[in-house]
Amino acid sequence: MAGPEQIWPEAVRTLEGGKRFALATVVNVRGSTPREVGAKMIVRTDGQFGTIGGGCGEAEVFRKARLLLDEGAGARLAEVDLTGDFEQQEIGTCGGIMDVFIELWSPDRDLPMARKLADSARRNLPGALLSVVDPGIPERAAIGARAVVDPSATPDSPSVLGLDSAALAQIREQVADAIAGLLEIAPGGTLRPTARIEPNGSARLFVDPISGAQRLIIAGAGHIAQPLAALGSMLGFHVTVIDDRAQFANRERFPSADEIMVRPFKAAIDSIWLDRHCYVISVTRGHAFDDEVVRAALRQAARDPRIFIGMIGSRRRVRTTLERIGADGVSPSLLSEIHAPLGVDLGAETPEEIAVSIIGEVIRERRTRAHDEFNLGVKLGQLQRAAGLRGAVRPRPQAPSAAAREAGEPAAK
Repeated sequence: MAGPEQIWPEAVRTLEGGKRFALATVVNVRGSTPREVGAKMIVRTDGQFGTIGGGCGEAEVFRKARLLLDEGAGARLAEVDLTGDFEQQEIGTCGGIMDVFIELWSPDRDLPMARKLADSARRNLPGALLSVVDPGIPERAAIGARAVVDPSATPDSPSVLGLDSAALAQIREQVADAIAGLLEIAPGGTLRPTARIEPNGSARLFVDPISGAQRLIIAGAGHIAQPLAALGSMLGFHVTVIDDRAQFANRERFPSADEIMVRPFKAAIDSIWLDRHCYVISVTRGHAFDDEVVRAALRQAARDPRIFIGMIGSRRRVRTTLERIGADGVSPSLLSEIHAPLGVDLGAETPEEIAVSIIGEVIRERRTRAHDEFNLGVKLGQLQRAAGLRGAVRPRPQAPSAAAREAGEPAAK
């Protein structure tokens, strides 16, 4: 499914070709839906790019987007009801409602903005598209008015809604945290999150953070790294594989990797600017190399603690490595955020199963940020618990797992 790093370059190519398009973005969801808030697709006269979930709901949005293209102006909200309003040949797994904002982009007006968004995605710079989805009464701006938000500066068009400095600061903070969502302009000009889509007289904005492909940085090019790299590529990560052995780190073994680095682990990690979009996974062949990888990543985590650092291994291996690092003065708060032993508790045994377990924890972190008994690191007392973005953690019965045993290592690396 197309992410910002694909959508915005495609938007630029379309506009540079002199073609208009309609951009359909999921701005609100209720219940179980196939795509999350922020999912989007480009609709042109010759088809579409991206998806908001497929099926009858997407087809209805496509139809409305084509109507907007035919009209040549404007923007509109569309409700996609997946609870059974559409006749379906098959029973789907989703039964919620998506609110989709459809807006027209044209070459003359919007190419500079699209280029800026594409550049932010390409360089992994924080930024966002701010769009008016409901102008309110009286209208503060036309529906579809938009601006690019840069957390380190002011929006390109700060007067688009006459927002004051406090409101702009709130928006920039939300953009820096990469949180997509609707904001309602309350009386007095303050902003508040909202899930309401029905008109109530207040203007509503949609903040759509722009980020490039998230990076999966795999330290170690053994047997676990191979399926892990393939899964990462399948899920849209920019995959980097690192090893100091050319006979392991090569294109033949990792055909889908975006980057292969044959360097000592510390030098390789030091050469990469790590940030909140990065997931550093240590699946090396020994304690000393895990130590090297984790220390290098932690040095950058002191600057940005949102960097994901994970390490596989037995309880003994994890404890030995982290105690050694902690003895050198590394902050306990940083150590408690290391995902170790890494993986969700699937009872994984084979390299492929362990890779699924690892990528499962990466997905949970990306989508929920919850740390609970599903995480081996929490279960074994290393990783700090966190309720995450969706509320309270959910306990579950304990179950033995090969990856969680006291003695022995996971399957060969």
